[in-house]
Amino acid sequence: MNTLMDDFLDSINDNDRKILIGIAKNAIKNKFNIKYDEIIIPEKLKKRYGAFVTINENNSLRGCIGYPYPVMELYKAVESSAVEASFNDPRFMPLKKEEIDKIEIEITILGGMKKFDYKKIDDITLGKHGLYIKNSIYSGILLPQVAVEYNLTKKEFLEETCLKAGLNRNCYINSELYVFEGKIIK
Repeated sequence: MNTLMDDFLDSINDNDRKILIGIAKNAIKNKFNIKYDEIIIPEKLKKRYGAFVTINENNSLRGCIGYPYPVMELYKAVESSAVEASFNDPRFMPLKKEEIDKIEIEITILGGMKKFDYKKIDDITLGKHGLYIKNSIYSGILLPQVAVEYNLTKKEFLEETCLKAGLNRNCYINSELYVFEGKIIK
């Protein structure tokens, strides 16, 4: 599915990765009033992109929140998402100060959303593409890594996105469906 290629996502290098992870860590440390070194933000990371931050502890999900759309500069989206995932994900208790050294931070930068026809599901590459579904007031998103982590087939990935939105498994038949490329940083 070459139409989803995003040059910006491909341009993210090791230095960018370190900076983004540092931004997320600093945002969390700031909430605990822990000192941290300031990070100089390169112009490249001031572009508007959607981003999600996933917090894991002992290989278990501890929080995941983000912005599916490019509503702010990437570094700000990472900063905000790190705080929200750590302290405001309603599925989990807020992170405690003593957990800070036990967590692993994962950032997913989202490429542009493209409207997608579920009948072309074979065009999706599991682990590279994520899905977003919208139906009335309901919406749900599954990041690219979810399909791989849970060993889902393409159809199961589609169905799980429906369930994430709080809808039935086959809601994709009459919902707005979008596909996007994701760049995963650990």
